[in-house]
Formats: sequence, C-alpha cells, structure tokens
Amino acid sequence: MRPFDEVCTTYRELNSLRASISLLSWDQQVLMPPGGLSARSEHLLRLSKLHHQLLTGDKLSSSIDEAFSDASDMEEAQLRVLRADIAKAKKLPLWLVQKKSALSSEAYHQWRISKESNDFASMVPHYQELFDLSRETSALYGFKDHPYDPLIDLYEEGSTYAEAHQILGDLKQPTIDLIRRIKEEGAPIDDSFLIRDWGQSRLKTAMERVIGQIGFSLESGRLDIAANAFCSNLSINDVRMTTRPSNHMRGIVSSTLHEMGHGLYEQSQRPDWEFTPLSGGISLAVHESQSRTWENVIGRSQPFWNYFWIWFREQFPFMSEISNDQFWRAYNKVEPGLMRVGSDELHYNLHILVRFELEVAIITNQLAVKDIPEAWNSKYQEYFGVSPSSDSEGCLQDVHWSRGSIGYFPTYSYGNLIGVQIWNQLVKEIPDVNELMETGSYRPILDWLVERVYGYGRMIKPKELIRHIVGEDLNAQPWIDYATSKFTQVYNLK
Repeated sequence: MRPFDEVCTTYRELNSLRASISLLSWDQQVLMPPGGLSARSEHLLRLSKLHHQLLTGDKLSSSIDEAFSDASDMEEAQLRVLRADIAKAKKLPLWLVQKKSALSSEAYHQWRISKESNDFASMVPHYQELFDLSRETSALYGFKDHPYDPLIDLYEEGSTYAEAHQILGDLKQPTIDLIRRIKEEGAPIDDSFLIRDWGQSRLKTAMERVIGQIGFSLESGRLDIAANAFCSNLSINDVRMTTRPSNHMRGIVSSTLHEMGHGLYEQSQRPDWEFTPLSGGISLAVHESQSRTWENVIGRSQPFWNYFWIWFREQFPFMSEISNDQFWRAYNKVEPGLMRVGSDELHYNLHILVRFELEVAIITNQLAVKDIPEAWNSKYQEYFGVSPSSDSEGCLQDVHWSRGSIGYFPTYSYGNLIGVQIWNQLVKEIPDVNELMETGSYRPILDWLVERVYGYGRMIKPKELIRHIVGEDLNAQPWIDYATSKFTQVYNLK
C-alpha cells in the first residue's frame, strides 16, 4: 500500500468520528430527551478524545511525510491541508479538548433551561469556565498582538482582532447614518401583518418547497424546527438543517434560507473529494457569505418574492389582500430590535458589534462574566436606543457562548460583506439574474456559485479565495453601497 493510501484510510476514520460527533450534537439539539444529557456528554467526550488522538498521533504525521515522496499535485493538496490541521490540533493538549467537549455539552443543556426561565445567574459558572478555557486556548496557540487573534483565526483563518475592529468600525457610522436618514425621511412601513400565529409546521412545509425549488436536495438533507437554527453536514448526501420558530414570518423563512445557504455549500462539494481533507467550506466567513446572501441579498429581494409570493398566498389566504410591493417593503422594514436572528439587514451588523466588543472585553479581563447583562443592556441602549426587559431577549438569546464558540460572531458581518462582493461579481457575469429569480430559475445561479465558490472546497485559503473570485480583498464599501441603494428604494429616500 502506498503511504498516501494509508493516509487516506486514517482520514476516513477521522471523518467517521467527526460525522459521529456531528450527528450526536444534532440529535442533542433536535431529538434527544432531557434525560440523555449525562450519557450524551460521555459519548461526545470519548469520541472527541479518539479524534484528537488519531489526528495528532505520530503514525499519521509519519505517513504524511512519506506520502509526499510520490504524490500527485492533487494528492499534495490534500496532504498540505491535513498537515495544517494537524499542526493546529497539536497545539492543544488532550485534556483541553476533552474539557471543552464536556463543558460545552453541559453548558448548552443549561442554556436552553436558563433562556426559557430568564435565569442568567445559572449560566455564569458555565460561561466563566468556557471563557477561561478560551483564554487558555489563545495562550496555547500563541499570539503576537492580541489574545483574540487565535480565537477568531479558528473560524476565519488569517483574520485578527485588528481586522475585525477595522471592518466593524468601517460599517458602524455609515450604518447609523443610514438608519437615521430612514427614521427622519422614510415613509412609515406597517409590518403588523407579518406578526401572528403562523402555524409553524405549515410555514416549514412552505419553506421545504421553496428550498427544493432553489436546489437544496431533500433526498440528501432535511429541515427540522429547533430552539436555534443551525446546519450540520455528515456527508454531501446527509446535510441537516434546523429552523427557528417565531411569531414573525421572518423567523422560519429567513432562518431557513440562511441555513439553506450553508446546506447548499455542503451539498455542492465535489463528489470525488468526499471523505478527503479538501471537502467542506474553507472558512466560517465564506460559509456565512453564502447563508447571508441566500437569506438577504436573494431572500429579501423583490425578484425572489415576485415568484414565491404566489405560493405563500396559496398557503395563507389572508395574504391575498396584501400586494407584493407592500409585503416586500414590510419584510425589509428597518426597526431597532433586541434580537439578532431575524434582524433587519442594517441593524444586524450592530448586533454583531455588540457581541464582538463584549467578547474582547471578557477575553482581556476588562469585563467580568457576571457583569455581561449590564454591559449588554448598556450597549443596546447606546447603539439601538432600546434595552432588553429580560436577559432571555438580551444576553441569553444566542447559543454561541454556551458552545464555547468565542471568536465566531465577526464572521457573520464578514459574511455580509463577502456575500455582496461575490454577488456583485455574479451579476456582472449573469446580467439577467433578476429575470431568472422572477421565474424561479435558480439553476444558473447555483451552477455559478458551485463553479466559483463551493467547488474549491478547502483547497484555497479564505483570503486567497475571495481575491480569486472578486479581484479584491474583503472590505466594507460594496456592502455600504448595496445597503444604501436598497433601502433608498425601500423607503423612497431622496
């Protein structure tokens, strides 16, 4: 057997362990009975241990070294990606990997209870341990300029605190200025008809039809309702999404389109790369660029609703009294709110800014975990002019910190920006894209994305991939131009 074949065999074992962890985590959030927590934590801990030991073992590294001697160009690409994964994993001791697995499993379970009962105090010890663990993780990876650098790099390779600070800072004032213009000059928009008891299962059924029309395969994926929306991929033929219930139509509709963006990315990986290190999204920001594009750039556009509006009027007859234009403006209404998920496009990046600033303050010991609610409420009052009446609609609304995903939040705003940059390039190359959407013809759009984005898998690093697709680096101006143009139209601004 060639050394490369030995590497492939070991990687398939790693992939099976990863898929098992993913499946058990999906089940914990969707189907697992509450009494299963203790056993599930044990299962995840053991599997995480096996995965880490196999990935960082001397045998795999030696096989990779030997495999380079007679590897083809494509085989070398696989070896380079896997070697980079190993180098990063070796910086973390096994005890830390096991500890994070156990802590995050228990913290997630408690988060669901704490959010439901508006009990932030019960989450303090869990958050404290997870933030402490993040500081240890940062120190083990090592950093030159800022302790946040290794944490954001876990989700967006090559990004830093300075970049996140710059990007979110570039967005802040133009966003606030545009929101102020809308408030002062825009015609009032009534979206009250979007807030009601929708019958969540009916709305979910409608969205299954929508995502099927777009190109998400329900033969190779599924959609469920859960407390938080997420997407898990076990393989390109087993992609599982959840959507979140809400009394606002954007709850299930927007979150389904968002997760579908992730799902399409994973279902559209090259079949011949399945079970290799090259398969999968290259980074969270690139991944989020697709989920935010399908949710917002496409899913909140007039051409999208010019087609799908007919289907929704069939499902919900009261909508026959509402014009498509009235619906589109209501669906894009700009209004300061407390919830990140389902937020309008303009306030969304301010939601991310709050979380980023708080994460950095905690990591640098400028903010104590127990003081998160007060700091959270203060920032919402400053940036939004509103303040949560409870922690459930404030600092307990997001699942990320309970999973130990510290450094993740900026990738959502990165995704907004990258998504618009990619979309602008797509429009140049497919100038009739609006006409395609108005007829429900998404195949050319999806084919372009597969060729230009999804099909590269993990072969090209994120910054290089963005430059390759759009010819420039990540920057805020294209998104600012997009938002200004769109909301000038929505609100008939001068």
